[in-house]
Amino acid sequence: MASVTYDDLEAHFGLLKESPEKFLELANKFVKNHSEHAGGYFSRHFAWAKLGQMQRALEDIETSLRLEPHGATYRAKGKLLHQMGRYQKAIDALNQAKDIDPAMWRDAFGPLYRADCYARLGNEAAALADCMLLVDDHFLPHGLSGTPRGNKQQVIEEIRRRAAAARQKPPV
Repeated sequence: MASVTYDDLEAHFGLLKESPEKFLELANKFVKNHSEHAGGYFSRHFAWAKLGQMQRALEDIETSLRLEPHGATYRAKGKLLHQMGRYQKAIDALNQAKDIDPAMWRDAFGPLYRADCYARLGNEAAALADCMLLVDDHFLPHGLSGTPRGNKQQVIEEIRRRAAAARQKPPV
């Protein structure tokens, strides 16, 4: 494939699962020829993250946001920062996602990610406030990128444990 279009990237998004290296090659070709296209950087960040190159993934998210601020991109930035253990910065990004598109933020587990970030920083009150935003029939059999799993009550219990544990850690 000599020239890669954004449609090509979208059509080959499934490569991320089986061959993130191949998807990265496509994304690199697209970004090289379309350096002002926010979607190219956004797509490529998934490959970098899948390959464990979190800093590179974050750089692509930042470039995408500079080119075109979007709620989904801020949400992805928050999730990535959460995975990196940079919880306050994750909260900041998730707040920006919420400000841009509150419905999308809530539907895309924004409250769960932000609650986990607050808990890991020891802020139980803020974490529990976000837990209250979860739908009553919330249930995840597996956590998302280290977030608590289970139903709403199980998430709340785990959030309380995480917040208590964070408060027990000596300051850095």
